[in-house]
Formats: sequence, C-alpha cells, structure tokens
Amino acid sequence: MEKYIIAVDMDGTLLNSEDKISERNRNVLQRLIDDGHYVVPATGRTRELIPREFSVLRGVKWGIVENGCVVWDYDKNEMIWRKTMPKGMVSKILKDVENSDAKGWIAEVYANGIAYSDADARDYVASVADKDLLEKTFVDYFLSRHVYVKDFYHQKDILDQAEKINIYFEDMETSRALREKWKDLDDVAVTTSISGNAEFNAAGVDKGVGLAMLRTKLGIDRMHVIAFGDNENDLEMLEGAGIGVAMGNSKQYVKDAANEVTGDNDHDGVAEFLERFFGL
Repeated sequence: MEKYIIAVDMDGTLLNSEDKISERNRNVLQRLIDDGHYVVPATGRTRELIPREFSVLRGVKWGIVENGCVVWDYDKNEMIWRKTMPKGMVSKILKDVENSDAKGWIAEVYANGIAYSDADARDYVASVADKDLLEKTFVDYFLSRHVYVKDFYHQKDILDQAEKINIYFEDMETSRALREKWKDLDDVAVTTSISGNAEFNAAGVDKGVGLAMLRTKLGIDRMHVIAFGDNENDLEMLEGAGIGVAMGNSKQYVKDAANEVTGDNDHDGVAEFLERFFGL
C-alpha cells in the first residue's frame, strides 16, 4: 500500500473532553506507523504542549505545530520550516486588547517553540483552579510547560520573536469581535480553535500551508493525505488533504468543508475512520 500522511489535530479531535488520548486511538495510530505511514500531529499548540500521551507513539517523525508556523523534524530535533509574526505586530495586538473594554483576558505567545505568558496570569489561573471558574482542561494546559515572565505583555525582545499569539477571553463574543476587527489585515492571519479564543499568525500561514510543505518534502501525493480536524483553524488543512475528515463534534461549517464526517472526539472518531479506511 502507498504511504499516507495522516495529519491529526489535537484539541477536539484526537483529545477527548478530558484532554486524553484514548487507548483505541493510540493503538490504531501506532499500527499505521508500524505499517509505514506518517502520523503527524497538526495542532495549534507548540510542540512542547502536545500531550505527553502522544509521545508514547513510536516512530513519529514530523509535526505541524502552531497552526502551520512550524514544521518539526523529530529525528533531527529541529525546525524545517518556521514563519514568525512581523516585528512589532504582537505588541500592537496586545496594546489593542489592553485599550479595549475586554475583561478577564489572558494571552500566551509561542516563540522559538516555547510557550510564554505573564506571571500574574499564571497566579490568577492557579488561584481560581479550585473554584470552577475556568475549565479544568484549560487550567491544566495553562499551568504546564510554560515560561512565566513578569510584565510579559511588554517584553518586546520575546514578543518580536513570536510565531503565534493566543488570547483567551471569558466570552465568545469578545473573541469574535476581535477576530472580525483584525481579519482583513494584510500581514496577519486570525483564527480560533476553542471557544472564546483568538489565534494570530503571520499572514498566509495555516495548517494547510504546513501540510503542503511536509507533503512536498516527503514526495507524497495530495490524494494520499488524510487530515482530521474539528474547528476553524483546521479548514485549510481539511481542504488541502486528499481526504479531509471532520469530527462529529465539529461545527456544521467544518463538516461542510470536509470530504467525510466521523464520530466525535469522545467516541474515538479518529480510530473509527482509520479502521474503516485501512480495513483494520
């Protein structure tokens, strides 16, 4: 059988509602790797924030991370593609949010593959962790494997190296309004992956671009690419794959953009499709 690239989003796709990877999903992906296929995490997260459960898979060679800003070579432990934000752009976005009426927002920046945020934001998240004010999955995510810096939102030396910025808001409407305000700028791209967040990359960069870079490097025909996703930041990847698969928990516009729809992320939708497609 021809080798396939199997590009798999994390949040809302491979990860269930508890931020875990099921045994069934893990076993199916391992079998396909063992059969010679390329299983590739394709995520908005930086590589350091991919769940450790994914790292138990043996033979993962490539990663598409930070919404396609970085393509990672696991064997050589280096970036083979990287696109940063224009200098000054992250500071401009943060200043815009600071000067707005937005309440209760938190930001993180990915720079050189490291997730940075503000020390005060860490303390706030930690203080409300037991009060059910934030989802446990977000708390666990935000308090792990970040570098926390005092007065981070004004640290130009870090911000100017950023590949990506995430801003999390208390309500979806504030996120939507910010994305709408910034969506038509020529030098920045904005999307979302979970409720209430806004994600900024350099213009012209998305998971579809990262997937195309990797596919070209590996000499894999587009029709031998399967991509799984569930949200807005997966659209270009689903459309750029030979077979784009939307999760059952996806919004309708994501399902409309896909070739196939599988089960939801709490019922092993990734494994369900792959078992059927490869006759496992």
